[in-house]
Amino acid sequence: MTIGDGHDLKSRRFAGDEVLQACYDKERVLGRGDSGPAVKKVQEALIILGIPVPKVGADGVFGGETELAVRSYQEARGLKVDGIIGAETIGSLDSEFYTGPPEPSASPSTEPQMSEIPTPLKPESPVRSPRASTIILEGESPVEPKVPPAPSVKEPKVPPVEEAPDLEPLHVPPVKHAHVPPVPPVREVSARPEHTLRHVETKPPSTAPFAAPVTPEIPQADSQGRKFHSSGIWNEDSYLEIQGGQSMHFKVKNLHVHASTIRIKANNGESQGAAIQSQNSSDFEFSRDGKEPCDWRFDIETDSDTALLEWYLYSNWIPE
Repeated sequence: MTIGDGHDLKSRRFAGDEVLQACYDKERVLGRGDSGPAVKKVQEALIILGIPVPKVGADGVFGGETELAVRSYQEARGLKVDGIIGAETIGSLDSEFYTGPPEPSASPSTEPQMSEIPTPLKPESPVRSPRASTIILEGESPVEPKVPPAPSVKEPKVPPVEEAPDLEPLHVPPVKHAHVPPVPPVREVSARPEHTLRHVETKPPSTAPFAAPVTPEIPQADSQGRKFHSSGIWNEDSYLEIQGGQSMHFKVKNLHVHASTIRIKANNGESQGAAIQSQNSSDFEFSRDGKEPCDWRFDIETDSDTALLEWYLYSNWIPE
């Protein structure tokens, strides 16, 4: 890894970071379990691009939520979806935040530089200019210089101006003021990211930061009154560690053009699976006893790494 060899990250957000530069030079990758300032920079960049890390935010720890956010970005940019920061992914992120080289600085001043003087200058003697001095000869009075008189200028004759006849005043109809509707007040928009992982629609790579597409409105409760907890996408084997209530409900939709098989195993011993046709949904429910909030872990198995499943989770207890 050599910074300054011509193969460098260019954006102000990533340039000069030795860990991310090593990823760009294919000398290492960032993945689950890594931590530090480099991971935090990637998390902040994803949040700015509209792919939030809802629960942990930009905490500098590469956990499950950060991996899902990286996968969402890779899916949206048409990159290899592996959930790690390698040369291709950090290069794509860097290109989105690179705004070009800095503008050239102003041209140097053309004023001459003052040379250093070892000793102070002596002030000049107050000698008046010969032209400004009055010459007086002995025995004579001062002679004032003769100034030729200015040539006389004849003023041109101006003919008298005849008074204009009185004119009737013009009748100007009153101006009706147009009705201007009041300007509605500006609504403040919070800069905090949404507290859910959302699937981002796939589109070709772009050199400018993109905004997350508008997704259908998510129901805030299911048929049993459980509240919306979180959401995201799965496209291969994964796991999810979260806090929830005693009753948990997954609604999983298949976004792929082919049918996909999924199995969800919970840490309470329950395991459920289903084959979901394209654009169809399936429901998976889990329950347990204990004091809320409950610590849940769900292991997800899919039939292939080409699966694309969008999930919504509902719970009878949600984080504040």
